Amino acid sequence: MSVSYYIILNEFAGGGSVKKLWPEIKAVLDERHVNYEVTQSTYAGHTQLLANQFAKAHADDTPTKQPRFVVLTIGGDGTLHQALTGLIEAHLEHPIPVASLPVGSGNDFARGVKMAKNWHAALDQVLNCTAENWLTIGSYFDTNKQAQGVFTNNVGIGFDAAVVTSANSAPTKGFLNHLHIGMLSYLAVIIGVFYNQEAFPLTVHIGQHRDIYPHAYLVTVTNHPYFGGGVKIAPSASVNDPNLDLIVIEKANIFKLLFISLMLSMGKHLKLKSVHHYHNNKIHLIVPSIEYGQVDGEDMGGRYWDTYFETKQYPFWIDPTI
Repeated sequence: MSVSYYIILNEFAGGGSVKKLWPEIKAVLDERHVNYEVTQSTYAGHTQLLANQFAKAHADDTPTKQPRFVVLTIGGDGTLHQALTGLIEAHLEHPIPVASLPVGSGNDFARGVKMAKNWHAALDQVLNCTAENWLTIGSYFDTNKQAQGVFTNNVGIGFDAAVVTSANSAPTKGFLNHLHIGMLSYLAVIIGVFYNQEAFPLTVHIGQHRDIYPHAYLVTVTNHPYFGGGVKIAPSASVNDPNLDLIVIEKANIFKLLFISLMLSMGKHLKLKSVHHYHNNKIHLIVPSIEYGQVDGEDMGGRYWDTYFETKQYPFWIDPTI
């Protein structure tokens, strides 16, 4: 099948490292005589707009039309998230497949679909793909804000969201990323949030079942095992499963939280009494206090939560078996 790639390049991803990497990527594409058009994402939300405009321009395309178009993001999880959002908001009868070259700082989606860690091999898994691969993604609708969206990785409320918010607003983030030691800033943020994040009330509705947690601390609805740049928050989750996984960790004293963190790093946290795991295709969460949220590593701000989560399918142009 003849494929033409619409590349959305986010040079700011990976602390700006993508800008330096692009000439090497371009050389591989040209050497392989890949048919592509490249455009740059230059500001927050630009990727979503570019993907949406491209989708609408090809609204009349059918899966049998040659060449077949694929939107390829070059960046991180946030770039892929925005592109997917733009594509879905176009409401096409025949959705345009999306692909990602994971060269950002987190790359959790790539881990979740078992893409190669080396970008050369990961690019082969995109370019050598011969058919779209329909994968599960998550979607959400918040009744308070009348807001909806999708996610490839996860939506977090509480601890991980506060980390994302603090890290993105840290005054030293850009400088440390430029020096390739951005992890120092991230670590400092984690420690700060670890001490300052307060417990909050949470109600979980699964079907007719309801659980109430007066002291929730970390709440994550996830589509695959990873969050936070490689932490296995839900080891059994899978993009090939039509269900989502919900992890709820309750607030504990500092020593118990450190123990939970240790068990989390070992993938054994689900055995702990203060950690709760749900597996379903429809999840309803209520948080009656203002808490930070994050979606695929993107800051959602502080809000009250009355949010419904479910799954849908979307075509990806990635073959991780190659």
